[in-house]
Amino acid sequence: MATMFPCPSCGGQLKFSPERMQMLCSSCGQYTDPRAYKGNDIENEAGINTTIYTCPNCAGEIQVIDNDGMEFCPYCGTQTTMQEHFSKSGVPKYILPFNLTKKEAREKYLEEVKHIHFVPDGLNIDDNIDKLVGLYTPYYLYDYSSDGDVSFVGKKTSTSGDYEVTKETQFNVRVDVDDMKVPFDASQTFDDNVSGSINPFPLKELEKFNPNFLAGFFVENSTVDKEIYVEDALEEAQNSLCNKVKAKADGYDLTSREDERIHNDVASKLQYKGCEGAYLPVYFMTTRNYDRVSYSVINGASGAVYSDMPIDKRKMYAAAIGASFAIFAVLFVLSLTFSFTYRIKNLCGFAALVSSFIAYYGAKIADGVYRRDNHLDDKGYFGSKDVVTSKNIKPIKKKAKKKITKSSTKAALSGAGAVVLFLILKGGYAFIIAGILYVIENGRAVSNVLNVILMLAMYISSFVFIFKGFNVVKKGQKTVLMLGTFGWIAAILIRIINLPNDIIYYIALAIVFAIIVFTIDCTVREYNRLATRPSPQFLKKGGKLENAKG
Repeated sequence: MATMFPCPSCGGQLKFSPERMQMLCSSCGQYTDPRAYKGNDIENEAGINTTIYTCPNCAGEIQVIDNDGMEFCPYCGTQTTMQEHFSKSGVPKYILPFNLTKKEAREKYLEEVKHIHFVPDGLNIDDNIDKLVGLYTPYYLYDYSSDGDVSFVGKKTSTSGDYEVTKETQFNVRVDVDDMKVPFDASQTFDDNVSGSINPFPLKELEKFNPNFLAGFFVENSTVDKEIYVEDALEEAQNSLCNKVKAKADGYDLTSREDERIHNDVASKLQYKGCEGAYLPVYFMTTRNYDRVSYSVINGASGAVYSDMPIDKRKMYAAAIGASFAIFAVLFVLSLTFSFTYRIKNLCGFAALVSSFIAYYGAKIADGVYRRDNHLDDKGYFGSKDVVTSKNIKPIKKKAKKKITKSSTKAALSGAGAVVLFLILKGGYAFIIAGILYVIENGRAVSNVLNVILMLAMYISSFVFIFKGFNVVKKGQKTVLMLGTFGWIAAILIRIINLPNDIIYYIALAIVFAIIVFTIDCTVREYNRLATRPSPQFLKKGGKLENAKG
């Protein structure tokens, strides 16, 4: 089949090269300016001629203008023959060309992964990383302007001798913004939390749509109505301007009243100018994990990285066993050096605390899994505003990003970290308890008072964890919560019951800690569900970028 982008020198296939920001001929190596190049007539007033590949497994669609066929689905990761048909699709107003090569995106991904503990081996092998797909993703750009001054009062307090001095300063900040674009993805396949994690895009580098930038890359259809994100875009524009205004306070503190005053003033001056469509660049990779998938996404302009990252349980348990032996050895040496012994009943409080913590954290994970699997934080999945309203999907809360490279694993490492944290806490508590018991046994503290305080702190904390756990998990699996609660109750009962000797206490506590280990295993399994997603099933519907005019 003749190429849609023939080289003007040899007729070979031209592909856009992010490295040179030029079109590169795959035959003769000549570079061509994409802004000046005139190829075959692939675009006209009716739209652009494309080939659409549809996955027979998940119904995901991807567009191709001039590229080789698809051997696997980038959304569900299935190795399959994509069903091909032709289409004339409308085009957006803008495009942001790729600025990262596939090699650079690969390096960004590997750099991110190498800092993460317990990464499954299959996620960083060449066969998996080679599935990175350069994909132009549809976005809506909500445009705002603002013109006027925002006034507020800041306070700064200092001390001078015995006096406290408060200085008040009046600030007048000019808010003059003519073209503020707030992006939201227009794709059902692109989770709102994922797209938010790789923001921001350098929108100042937007270009008028030019199909030449698409050469060699894939394109995704827009499937979301623009009305879905109108409220979210307005809130984000207001928050962004408010933060810029408050940044002018220069070390002065603001009262809640002044903060509200700034917000109201900014909101009154903000003007909505309309919405336009754009193609923004991402590298997209899907990895199958049994019946679920994990996504890795790299911003094709800035290099920001998002990655779903499950835990390799074999690696985690190997590290846990090593840490446990090290802790045991240190405590054994300390016990011989300082001649202290543990009070077996005090270990019941520690067991109750650990069980309750795992129960609480397991409840949080279960709630997160339920929300993710049911797309309760992903407005775009539902395609239209009417469906979002009927399902009561809440507005997206975007957090400010502090650095370019992002990863779900750094945001989601609370999951892996919580399991590892248990091991660290176990050792930490053991050292604390050992020190306190040493002091108690050697008569350097008021034994009864200190012991009572320690035990009360443990049991009260454990009760709080259990109480919060049952309040967190409204829906979703309660396996970890119930197992942790069972271990908590067992530890407390062992403490209350007056067993005849220490050996029976040790046996009973060994059973409790076996329950804890099993509960940790269930926690990791549940976390791996949180760090992955159900294999997608898409019902394509919703907006078109070319219709984003208002």
